[in-house]
Amino acid sequence: MTTKFEQLSNELILICFSYFDFYELYDLFFSLNQRFNQLIQYQTKMHINLSSIPSGKFFTFFFHLNRFMTTTQNYPLSIIANDKCELNVILQDDLFKEKFSKLKSLTLTNMDVEAIYSIIFEKKAELYNSLERLTLLEMDRTADGGRFAIENLCDSLISSKMKMLKYLNLNFQRFSCRCGRCSFEHDSITYLYFNVLTNREEKSLSSLKTIIIGNISDDDYCYSNTTVCFYSLITDLLPCLPKLKKLIINSVHFEDYDYNQNHKELSITAATPISPLNLK
Repeated sequence: MTTKFEQLSNELILICFSYFDFYELYDLFFSLNQRFNQLIQYQTKMHINLSSIPSGKFFTFFFHLNRFMTTTQNYPLSIIANDKCELNVILQDDLFKEKFSKLKSLTLTNMDVEAIYSIIFEKKAELYNSLERLTLLEMDRTADGGRFAIENLCDSLISSKMKMLKYLNLNFQRFSCRCGRCSFEHDSITYLYFNVLTNREEKSLSSLKTIIIGNISDDDYCYSNTTVCFYSLITDLLPCLPKLKKLIINSVHFEDYDYNQNHKELSITAATPISPLNLK
């Protein structure tokens, strides 16, 4: 009977390793014995959660990580981050340019829209060339840029610029309205329009297969901070997604659709014909 962890088969040990963030795995198991080292170096899929790394060990870990990746050619498949400063440190470093240019999955939480755009499209790693899965949760839209920054980000994400992107999940934080026109301060939500997609000089189609918009929860009464405008959804967004299979939206806003129908400004069928969707 197997009584010790190291007596397990390689397959079972790798399954156990898969439950650890790479920092935890490296900190707990690397250098214990040659067998574990070999498994971690060459057979473990590397997933990094920056929040799991103690601040006092952040730079030391990435110094060792750089040597580790250079030796093994084992590169991170996914990164989870909620601090743009920490993420910028490694994405701006020439040592990590090649390593992180192969990143497949990125999850960002509590970051402002313009910072997200910079991380994906302006850093040396050029993440837009490799990302297959992108999750943007609790995005902050209160920083400078406002609606223009949101439209610019969405336009870039839903285009052929994201060459490999198949999965996109996005949601905005609730924010307090202080516009001065309201008689009282109140929470507001983010309305997503995709009008800018139809203004492109050249039609660039996305390879996205799954889109999730809004706070999706098992709770039947879950309130979303992000609302998609229905008219823009069917006339601007869906025509750019010929490969879309799964679409999940928490909240849909119909007032713009009703307005256009009542005023007969545009016919939905005449304005932008939608190719037959293959939604599952």
